[in-house]
Amino acid sequence: MKTRTTLALAAVLLGLGAAGCSSSGGTTPPGALPRPFGGVTHYDEEQRAVLHDAEEVLVAGCMRERGFAYRPQGLATGDHRVDANPYGLLSGDQATNDGFGVISTALNLKQAADPNQDKDADQAWKAALLGTDAHRVTVDLPDHQQFYYNGDSCLTQARDALYGPDYFRLFNTFQVLGNKVVNDVQADGRYAAAESRWRDCMSTAHQSAAHLAEPVAMIDRWVEQDGGDPAKTHDLIGRELALAKTSARCQDRAGLAATVEQVQTDVEKTVIGTDQPLLDQLRGLRQQALARAGHPAPTATR
Repeated sequence: MKTRTTLALAAVLLGLGAAGCSSSGGTTPPGALPRPFGGVTHYDEEQRAVLHDAEEVLVAGCMRERGFAYRPQGLATGDHRVDANPYGLLSGDQATNDGFGVISTALNLKQAADPNQDKDADQAWKAALLGTDAHRVTVDLPDHQQFYYNGDSCLTQARDALYGPDYFRLFNTFQVLGNKVVNDVQADGRYAAAESRWRDCMSTAHQSAAHLAEPVAMIDRWVEQDGGDPAKTHDLIGRELALAKTSARCQDRAGLAATVEQVQTDVEKTVIGTDQPLLDQLRGLRQQALARAGHPAPTATR
């Protein structure tokens, strides 16, 4: 239901976004494109699914204890943009198989049906699920940002049981800090020089783009111009794949990923300051949540 989604966005203000590998010790496999703080706030498709399902079971159990029926909701499928690199980096395999993920998402994104929509007018049911303003807790984050949650909600109880009561404060903290890392990396002269090399390569390939984000913005405009006609959108796939492969090739020639990783290592040390113990705590809570959800531990690599 809409109110369920609204509270979810408020409770996790910044979403399940930015991630990757870094010198701070990562959660992503070796060779992944660099992202802030080792990808600690990012979950792959399989992880998102098992965590979502586990949370929905806990919500249903909480609601049952309060005398209400709750049918677990499914998770939206087909969103290929949720795993986009925050710097706009793109591997050759990604470019070849899915481009930037724009058109495949436009064609395949499906929101899950809401099995509880008949409860939308039941205020007592909604209060049990979403909690009440009288129990609202506001949490301060770095850079004067905030998020809030209702402490008496089944949603909060389920999340605390799955992730731990400190998880979302830490998660959102490192979302904010991760965004700062990305901004500071992109403001660094070494990054600017690498992007300039990429831009020159794109120009040589007859693709005009000032910044890494521009090819994606271009494809978004194509999709918007086709008026939402699936057949017209489908016809754009070849153009997206060609543009993505050119961008990935030029990124490789410009050494962009290596430059980002190097600059990110320096920036993270400044941004994290004395908060390294908090990062370690968040990593531990992340692994506990995945274990509780029944997700297998990652295979050790050398």
